[in-house]
Amino acid sequence: MNNNFAPVAEQVPGVAETTIDLTGVTAYTAGIVRLAEAKGLRPAWGQPRGRTRRIILDAVGPHGAFGSIVIGRSSGKVLRAEVIHGNDASVPRRATGTNAVRALLMEVTPSACSQGCTAESSTACCP
Repeated sequence: MNNNFAPVAEQVPGVAETTIDLTGVTAYTAGIVRLAEAKGLRPAWGQPRGRTRRIILDAVGPHGAFGSIVIGRSSGKVLRAEVIHGNDASVPRRATGTNAVRALLMEVTPSACSQGCTAESSTACCP
Protein backbone atom coordinates (compact mmCIF):
# COMPACT_ATOMS: atom_id res chain seq x y z
CA MET A 1 0.00 0.00 0.00
CA ASN A 2 1.39 3.42 -1.00
CA ASN A 3 0.94 6.00 1.78
CA ASN A 4 2.36 8.91 -0.23
CA PHE A 5 -1.05 10.07 -1.44
CA ALA A 6 -3.59 12.07 0.51
CA PRO A 7 -6.99 10.46 1.05
CA VAL A 8 -9.68 11.13 -1.50
CA ALA A 9 -12.29 13.62 -0.28
CA GLU A 10 -15.63 12.04 0.52
CA GLN A 11 -18.95 13.70 -0.25
CA VAL A 12 -20.62 14.89 2.95
CA PRO A 13 -24.33 13.91 2.98
CA GLY A 14 -26.66 16.86 2.51
CA VAL A 15 -23.93 19.20 1.23
CA ALA A 16 -23.82 20.27 -2.41
CA GLU A 17 -20.90 19.27 -4.62
CA THR A 18 -18.19 21.93 -4.91
CA THR A 19 -17.27 23.71 -8.11
CA ILE A 20 -13.58 22.74 -7.87
CA ASP A 21 -11.99 19.31 -7.94
CA LEU A 22 -11.17 18.27 -4.37
CA THR A 23 -9.30 15.08 -5.22
CA GLY A 24 -6.43 14.54 -2.81
CA VAL A 25 -7.67 16.74 0.03
CA THR A 26 -8.94 15.58 3.40
CA ALA A 27 -12.63 15.58 4.22
CA TYR A 28 -12.00 18.43 6.67
CA THR A 29 -10.30 20.48 3.92
CA ALA A 30 -13.25 19.78 1.61
CA GLY A 31 -15.56 21.12 4.33
CA ILE A 32 -13.52 24.32 4.58
CA VAL A 33 -13.72 24.78 0.79
CA ARG A 34 -17.50 24.29 0.96
CA LEU A 35 -17.65 26.90 3.73
CA ALA A 36 -15.70 29.34 1.53
CA GLU A 37 -18.21 28.71 -1.28
CA ALA A 38 -21.13 29.28 1.09
CA LYS A 39 -19.59 32.63 2.04
CA GLY A 40 -19.47 33.63 -1.65
CA LEU A 41 -15.67 33.47 -1.94
CA ARG A 42 -15.67 31.48 -5.22
CA PRO A 43 -12.66 29.20 -4.49
CA ALA A 44 -10.44 28.24 -7.44
CA TRP A 45 -7.14 26.39 -7.65
CA GLY A 46 -4.02 28.52 -8.01
CA GLN A 47 -0.58 27.38 -9.15
CA PRO A 48 1.22 24.85 -6.90
CA ARG A 49 4.24 26.23 -5.01
CA GLY A 50 6.87 23.91 -3.62
CA ARG A 51 5.20 21.57 -1.17
CA THR A 52 1.88 23.43 -1.16
CA ARG A 53 -1.18 24.08 -3.28
CA ARG A 54 -3.15 27.29 -3.06
CA ILE A 55 -6.88 27.91 -3.32
CA ILE A 56 -7.60 31.45 -4.44
CA LEU A 57 -10.61 33.18 -2.85
CA ASP A 58 -12.33 36.07 -4.61
CA ALA A 59 -15.84 37.35 -3.92
CA VAL A 60 -17.75 39.31 -6.57
CA GLY A 61 -16.99 43.04 -6.92
CA PRO A 62 -14.20 45.27 -5.66
CA HIS A 63 -15.49 45.37 -2.07
CA GLY A 64 -15.85 41.62 -1.62
CA ALA A 65 -13.39 39.61 0.46
CA PHE A 66 -10.43 37.94 -1.24
CA GLY A 67 -7.37 35.91 -0.25
CA SER A 68 -6.10 32.34 -0.29
CA ILE A 69 -6.02 29.03 1.53
CA VAL A 70 -2.74 27.10 1.51
CA ILE A 71 -2.96 23.29 1.51
CA GLY A 72 -0.19 20.72 1.95
CA ARG A 73 0.50 19.18 -1.45
CA SER A 74 0.94 15.61 -0.23
CA SER A 75 -1.17 15.69 2.96
CA GLY A 76 -4.21 17.51 1.56
CA LYS A 77 -4.53 19.37 4.89
CA VAL A 78 -5.21 23.08 5.34
CA LEU A 79 -2.06 24.81 6.56
CA ARG A 80 -2.99 28.50 6.66
CA ALA A 81 -5.17 31.17 5.11
CA GLU A 82 -5.29 34.89 4.52
CA VAL A 83 -8.48 36.88 3.92
CA ILE A 84 -8.75 40.57 3.12
CA HIS A 85 -12.23 42.00 3.60
CA GLY A 86 -12.50 44.07 0.42
CA ASN A 87 -10.22 46.54 -1.30
CA ASP A 88 -10.81 49.16 1.39
CA ALA A 89 -9.76 46.84 4.24
CA SER A 90 -6.70 47.95 6.13
CA VAL A 91 -5.25 44.72 7.49
CA PRO A 92 -5.39 41.17 6.13
CA ARG A 93 -6.65 38.56 8.57
CA ARG A 94 -4.49 35.45 8.83
CA ALA A 95 -4.99 32.04 10.40
CA THR A 96 -2.75 29.00 10.81
CA GLY A 97 -4.14 25.49 11.21
CA THR A 98 -7.41 23.95 10.17
CA ASN A 99 -9.52 25.08 13.14
CA ALA A 100 -8.26 28.65 12.96
CA VAL A 101 -8.88 28.79 9.20
CA ARG A 102 -12.45 27.54 9.69
CA ALA A 103 -13.00 30.19 12.38
CA LEU A 104 -11.59 32.89 10.08
CA LEU A 105 -13.93 31.89 7.25
CA MET A 106 -16.91 31.81 9.64
CA GLU A 107 -16.29 35.53 10.28
CA VAL A 108 -16.49 36.44 6.58
CA THR A 109 -19.67 38.26 5.64
CA PRO A 110 -20.92 37.50 2.13
CA SER A 111 -20.41 40.54 -0.08
CA ALA A 112 -23.33 42.73 -1.11
CA CYS A 113 -21.09 44.22 -3.80
CA SER A 114 -21.85 43.55 -7.45
CA GLN A 115 -19.60 43.27 -10.48
CA GLY A 116 -18.81 46.76 -11.79
CA CYS A 117 -19.54 48.47 -8.47
CA THR A 118 -18.27 52.07 -8.41
CA ALA A 119 -18.93 52.90 -4.73
CA GLU A 120 -15.99 54.47 -2.89
CA SER A 121 -16.11 52.00 0.01
CA SER A 122 -17.79 48.78 1.07
CA THR A 123 -20.10 50.72 3.41
CA ALA A 124 -21.40 52.73 0.45
CA CYS A 125 -21.81 49.61 -1.69
CA CYS A 126 -25.34 48.45 -2.29
CA PRO A 127 -26.62 45.33 -4.10
